[in-house]
Amino acid sequence: MLIEILVIPFVISLFLSFYVLPKAIQNLHSKGQLSKDMYKIGQPQIPTNLGVVLVFTSFIAIAIMPLILRLYSQFFEIDDNLVVLDNFQLSFLIVVIIYALYGLVDDNLELDRLGKLFIPIIFTFPLIPLISLKQFSIPYLGYINMEDSLLNTNITNLDIFRIIIVPVYVMVVSNLVNMHSGYNGQQSGLSAIIIMALIYKSILDQKYDILLPVSAILGSIVAFLYFNFYPAKAFEGNVGSMFFGSTIGCFIVLQNYWWFGFFILVPHTINFLLWLIWLVLMRKEPEKYLEKGGKHKKFADLKPDGTIQPPNLLTLKWMPNVFFKSNEKQAVLALYLFTISFSLLGIFIFT
Repeated sequence: MLIEILVIPFVISLFLSFYVLPKAIQNLHSKGQLSKDMYKIGQPQIPTNLGVVLVFTSFIAIAIMPLILRLYSQFFEIDDNLVVLDNFQLSFLIVVIIYALYGLVDDNLELDRLGKLFIPIIFTFPLIPLISLKQFSIPYLGYINMEDSLLNTNITNLDIFRIIIVPVYVMVVSNLVNMHSGYNGQQSGLSAIIIMALIYKSILDQKYDILLPVSAILGSIVAFLYFNFYPAKAFEGNVGSMFFGSTIGCFIVLQNYWWFGFFILVPHTINFLLWLIWLVLMRKEPEKYLEKGGKHKKFADLKPDGTIQPPNLLTLKWMPNVFFKSNEKQAVLALYLFTISFSLLGIFIFT
């Protein structure tokens, strides 16, 4: 029965987002809150920062869920615990909304890169009391007993894990999602794929604690993907990327899917490692990897036939363009397939 219940917040958020997004797109267009669509001929201006709409529509769906489920329980038997938001769900929502607000601030103030990397670490602290592990496995090295004390003090391995690993993990995932973007439908589509994989794994493992709010968020992302996929009518902005990334990061942490989460995010990690290589090469060979004025070449070139000519192979989204001479839509579909492959393989390996 619970699986059927998960459809309710998804559908509410989906249709609410479908209703609000066209009005928000029109409103932002009239107010000039636009961003260039870099890989279209003529570089049309597209409304941006629509991620804030997704925050509101999904949270509205979550807020009315207790009432909907209480009415639902009058006709069908469900667990009484489902009709209230528990500590897991509330803490999850607090962290996600803080990340989203931080993204909104970044959209308006353009924070520096170091700030975007490290300040969000503190946003995850509401999750710390909820993390409970007796053991933590490290591949090929064995298990760490989380109840052991550290250096004969009252501090345990679990305390260190909660304070350091948990916040850093969510921060890293959020930034990986933020960095693996740039094409129409890339970030929103890949985030939807990752969240669906995590939901499916949770159902297989019968770990349902935060599936209701996550299902609502997924509904808003799927609705947004309709407007964000090629040719895009809306962009999510940093508020959207922080919203997507923190949802994925918190989901992984609260479900204790540390290695499964790492595995299905391998494409995002590859993209990050390529970026690190790019940083090194920009210092060693600036004449090759930097534009005039010392700025790195952030965007590829668009050919008259719509195919994209990247300046190098140091961003994952550019690889389909280099090897298959593809356009933006074809490159995004290739990226979808890559992430779907790791998601399916991860479910097979870790289940």
